[in-house]
Amino acid sequence: MKTRNQIPNEYKWDLELYSNDDEIEKTFEKINEYISKIASFNGKLGEKNKFFEYCEFDSKYSKDINKLAFYIQNNLSTDNSDVKMLKLSERLSIANSKLTRASSFVMPQLFALTDEYLESLLSDKRAKNLDNFIREIIRLKPHKLDESTNLVISKLNRSFNSSSNVFDILSDSEIPFENALDNKGKSHEVNDAVYSKYVSSSDRTLRENAFNSIMNGYSKFNKTLAELYLSSIRHDTDFAKLKNFNSVLESELIEDDIPKVVFEKNIENVNRNLPLLHEYVQLRKNFSKNSKFAYFDLFESMKLGGKISLTKAKETILSALKCLGDDYVEKVNKKLNDKSIDYLPNKNKASGAYCSHCYGAKTLILMNYTEDYNSMSTLIHEMGHCINSEYFLSSQPYEKANITIFAAEIASTVNEILLNQYMQNHCKKSEKLALILEFLEQVRSTIFRQTLFSEFELYAHTAVENEQPITYEELNKKYYELNKKYYGTKMIIPKNLAYEWSRIPHFYRPYYVYSYSTGLICAIIIANKVMSDYTFAKKYIEFLKNGTNKNPVDMLKDIGIDLTQNSSYELAFDFIKEQLKEFKKLTQSN
Repeated sequence: MKTRNQIPNEYKWDLELYSNDDEIEKTFEKINEYISKIASFNGKLGEKNKFFEYCEFDSKYSKDINKLAFYIQNNLSTDNSDVKMLKLSERLSIANSKLTRASSFVMPQLFALTDEYLESLLSDKRAKNLDNFIREIIRLKPHKLDESTNLVISKLNRSFNSSSNVFDILSDSEIPFENALDNKGKSHEVNDAVYSKYVSSSDRTLRENAFNSIMNGYSKFNKTLAELYLSSIRHDTDFAKLKNFNSVLESELIEDDIPKVVFEKNIENVNRNLPLLHEYVQLRKNFSKNSKFAYFDLFESMKLGGKISLTKAKETILSALKCLGDDYVEKVNKKLNDKSIDYLPNKNKASGAYCSHCYGAKTLILMNYTEDYNSMSTLIHEMGHCINSEYFLSSQPYEKANITIFAAEIASTVNEILLNQYMQNHCKKSEKLALILEFLEQVRSTIFRQTLFSEFELYAHTAVENEQPITYEELNKKYYELNKKYYGTKMIIPKNLAYEWSRIPHFYRPYYVYSYSTGLICAIIIANKVMSDYTFAKKYIEFLKNGTNKNPVDMLKDIGIDLTQNSSYELAFDFIKEQLKEFKKLTQSN
């Protein structure tokens, strides 16, 4: 692999944040100054002038710190061996730790203020950009701990729950997995890092053996992994109760201000549409011409297109996004060519892809482009994040120029769907079949599978919260039953699939996988609308500009998507039905 210096400059991003090292040193001096000054606000946030002075102070130092972190982290992403950046990263980490300790009094004191005082702040003209922040304090007040309790917990938190760390160690390095043989008898070393490669192989023998290797490996640690997961749930349950929540679900949803009905409606509507998943399984089985079609056969990938140069990918992306309007396409064209994207892989560069934004700086995209459809799809996905960021960074004040996790994936997934649909309309029949399959697999893995995970989480948490006895046996049984319900009777569901729950790291961060499902549902609705109604694109752009100016559920309601009502979900499932019909028509005419 090429080193960083061997990559032509035209394929590298340009951070353009600090002109010399002296500017960086001045930023560290500012941070130290902030640390020394913050104590002057201790005990005075109940005075209006001091409150607004603190908020202005907070904005200044957080801008400086975020900018420096943005610069360091993105440089390290392109070369994690950069000694200079590693040293800067360590210095910033130390400074952040000092700042966290120095400012530990702030939030507890804000939450101790009376509702009447906080409400009075809203009528002050200085609160123009702070209204959401103040309302957030009022909304979360009943669930925040007092200063002394918070201090004790902050000191002990590392020892309270190490389940996730132990899980990572087990799954990454200590669970032994048997090698998997392919259909030629060649042996392949299996672990979680390479599992997806083998389970998506066109070699069915390798797919089955890799699946069995992973499931059987986790089964040997079934009791330990069950205790780790249940310990994590007990920890989250105790903290939820300590903070006056009725459940862990309630405590997780409140962070993004998501009503419980959205979580419930997602499960309800996905369950109502399980016949679509059953139909998809049957169509995949028919297409495979394999009477013994099994769960692991769903993961077989169909090759999409041939080699796609970066130049061709850029042209295709611009064409696929035309339905979003001239302004959107102009922004995309600019980002593709203004050195905001680090395109090619190099030695010591982070794998995968991401989008990174910072107030006052241009939004960046890290790629590892490999001239295939998946790379092009990844680029348009990250471009969705990028243009979303560009819109809210330029439309909102610093205090609201961000996005919730709940809304973040919508903009990127809209772009993926638009690319898929554009390609379907501009390809050969054989390629169209692969493109529809790619879309339907995304639906299976994101809408249906993530909701299955949500149901499993709800079952396990409810049992712990109600102090019902639950062991590894109940967890295995419930997970297997859910898979039987979701996938139906048209394929073989291996008995050892019962252990799959124990390898899912998402479960150690409770109740957020549902947002993958709702995100794709919203993206399907939006993509379908912009393709059929050019005027809707303008509404969608306004959605992208909102940042955190509004509650994300209300933002969606503004563009006609109400996740508290069944009718919105049906819009997405109707589109999925059409794709199933097209897949069926193409396979029957083969």
